[in-house]
Amino acid sequence: MNLTAQTTLDRFPLDVVRDLAVTNGVCVRPVLNRVFDTQTGTDRVVGVSCGSTLVSKCPPCAEANRRLRMQQCREGWHHDTEPKPPAESADEPHDESSADDDAESTRRVRSTRRRQDAAELPKVEMDKRTVGATFTAPNGRTYRPSMFITLTLGSYGATHRLPHHVQGKGMAPCECGVVHGRTSPLLSTPVDPDTYGYRRAALDALHFPKLVDRFMQNLRRCAGYKAQYFAVVEPQKRLAPHLHAAVRGTVARDTVREVAKATYHQVWWPNHQRPAYGCASNPDMPDWDEMAGAFVDPSTGALLPTWDQALDDLGADPTAQPAHVVRLGSQIDYQGIIADSDAKVGKAVGYLTKYLGRAISETYRDDRDEIHPAQLPT
Repeated sequence: MNLTAQTTLDRFPLDVVRDLAVTNGVCVRPVLNRVFDTQTGTDRVVGVSCGSTLVSKCPPCAEANRRLRMQQCREGWHHDTEPKPPAESADEPHDESSADDDAESTRRVRSTRRRQDAAELPKVEMDKRTVGATFTAPNGRTYRPSMFITLTLGSYGATHRLPHHVQGKGMAPCECGVVHGRTSPLLSTPVDPDTYGYRRAALDALHFPKLVDRFMQNLRRCAGYKAQYFAVVEPQKRLAPHLHAAVRGTVARDTVREVAKATYHQVWWPNHQRPAYGCASNPDMPDWDEMAGAFVDPSTGALLPTWDQALDDLGADPTAQPAHVVRLGSQIDYQGIIADSDAKVGKAVGYLTKYLGRAISETYRDDRDEIHPAQLPT
């Protein structure tokens, strides 16, 4: 930037300059690097885009990242040829044996035996491919459809909702008996906070990524091929996460439902049902013992186990049960989409990427002051 341009910009407030940069798609918080010319001995300052993926930090960079992800999703979703393996690096291979040994020594192995209360998964022979199968129509045209799947978590209790249609009964009001408007601050808040499963909702949200990973593993086993996917996690208005996934290839609708019903994730944590310290029954917090390098009980002075020690004790107990089990809800949306359907593909890709520029805490309401007190964590 020359001196004249700099002098001109200095006349305007910073927020005006920022808005001008956003309008023109220029990074609003560039990283400044000083570059030295070894031949002339001169130096200059070069701005590099910050590369932020959040609109709250840098709208132009976040939008550029979103459009890149849109292009990647569109190109990879309906890929009809097997991708080439990545080229081998020309760098010297490094010895990973020690790192692998360390990881193996700290890895805790649990039994892979399925729970008795979980449905059995279909067994299909695995094919070493990542593209979906083709289907030929009576007119001779060949199709290679893919899937757009939405997965949700189960219910934790009734929440306030808009009037909705009930089959055979017409329009029904909220369970509280009130007909809410679209701007009502009570929407999506619990009808009965005393019985709402807040704890289960929090644990399900915390471990939802593990559940998604397990679902995709099970789907690949039951689909018979290594299905690839592009997915995003979004919070519903009740603040529970749900998943939208563009999956390459197609699997029978009933099979997807069977996989969702049979998928679960067990949380092998120490018991954390109720706090042992800093609560009404025991307001004191553990003390830190400098000599022992550990926390001790404030009353007895006994050493308290570390997290790893607690997990070791849990693993040594043959009668131990998981502290929590996460399962998917019964509501599953499944759509088959063909690559030739530009309108449907574009709409689905746009839907998948609409929140990529926001943090998960920003997708519900922009202004925290507008949130009803019932929607705030206690």
